[in-house]
Amino acid sequence: MKNMGTHWILPMALASLLAPRPMVARCSPEVVPARSAETVEVEVRRALAQFNDAAAAGDVKGCLALFEDRADILLVGSDKGEVFKGPAAMEGWLAALLRNNRFSWEMDRVDISHHGDTAWAFVEGRMVVKDPTGKLRFKAPYRFSAVLVRKGDGWAWRLFHGSAPGKE
Repeated sequence: MKNMGTHWILPMALASLLAPRPMVARCSPEVVPARSAETVEVEVRRALAQFNDAAAAGDVKGCLALFEDRADILLVGSDKGEVFKGPAAMEGWLAALLRNNRFSWEMDRVDISHHGDTAWAFVEGRMVVKDPTGKLRFKAPYRFSAVLVRKGDGWAWRLFHGSAPGKE
C-alpha cells in the first residue's frame, strides 16, 4: 500500500468543519416542578378517600379503577391466603368480598411520604364493616400500607397491604 503521508489531514479537517451540517435541535427537557410534601399529602389523602368511598359503596369496578392498569398490581388482605396479584385476581376477590359487605376505614393515623413519582402511606385506625343496607356489623383495629404512583394530576395504587393487629 502506498504511503499517503499526512498532508491530507488538514484539508480534510477544514472541509469537514465547513461542510453543511443538518441542524440538530437542542431542546432542554421539560422541567416538571417538584411537588411539595404538602401538595403530595393532599393528593395522596384524596386517593385514600377515593378507595375508602368505593369500598364503602361496594363498588368493585371503582376500587379497581384506582389501581394502575398493570399485571403486577397487588392487593394483600389481612388474613391467610389473601394475596391477589393482577386485575383479574383482585376483581374476583373484591367481588366476592363486597357482595355482602361494605368496608371503610376510620383513619386515625396517616403517614405519607414520597420520592418523585412514587408515594407511600401508612394508615392506622379501624376497619368498619357494614352490611349492604348500611347496618354496622363490626369495627376492628386495622392498619394498611399503600404504594401509589403518579398518574396525571393524581395517584394510582400499585399496592395495598392490610393487617389486623393483634395483641403483641
